[in-house]
Amino acid sequence: MNFYLLIVCECILLFIAGNAFYIAFKKYDGADDFTFNGLTSIEFLFSVLVYLSEKMASAKAQVFVFKSLAFLFGLFFLGAAILTWILFR
Repeated sequence: MNFYLLIVCECILLFIAGNAFYIAFKKYDGADDFTFNGLTSIEFLFSVLVYLSEKMASAKAQVFVFKSLAFLFGLFFLGAAILTWILFR
């Protein structure tokens, strides 16, 4: 794999993982809907996580389930970035 393509893939994967960790660790505000400005693919992924947390847990535990799913989502993309770097370096 071309080194520059590897760098671009790493930046994209780490950007998604960084957003997931940001949402997982930021302070929850009652009016927060966990969305970004505009319809992006990352917003779509997090809206799927919000939907899953609504279906999996009660309203009381929904924020905890969503933040846990976002953390696992971030770990998945961080692992994918590390694995990509190891395999194609």
